[in-house]
Amino acid sequence: MQVSFIRVFSLLALLITHTAIAEDDSIVTRKIEGEYHDVTAMVRTAILGKGINIAHVLPASQMLRRTAASYGYTTNVYQNAETYEFCSAELSQKLARANPDNIVMCPFTISVYVLTEEPGFVRLSYRIPSGKPGTEEIVEEIVDLIEGILDDATW
Repeated sequence: MQVSFIRVFSLLALLITHTAIAEDDSIVTRKIEGEYHDVTAMVRTAILGKGINIAHVLPASQMLRRTAASYGYTTNVYQNAETYEFCSAELSQKLARANPDNIVMCPFTISVYVLTEEPGFVRLSYRIPSGKPGTEEIVEEIVDLIEGILDDATW
């Protein structure tokens, strides 16, 4: 009886691990129907609403459009695309105190973009951060912050 239980438990553990690996993705994307400029305004408002300043806005689609011909590309992937960079002073303090090498985790980013081939839908993406060992709880706080911003921006 014990051998059967151990085999079943081992099989379940293997399946759970395989599923987690198969579903593991370090980029999270939401796709919503809407207008690009409305969604970017809502993202800016949501970030500022959390008491966080936007450090920089990267005009990704402009840069890619400007450099496409230099690399032999004739079409644009994005109709519009911007990446918002921001950081929470509280979370930055926690990250730095957990391990000074975590400095590279800030700023956090949210990209807002419309694919040329899919107008009418806006995508919002962020990268799940990965810090030094011992920062797992802080990483969860960062993900909660970003998800909260996306929730506020998309209702």
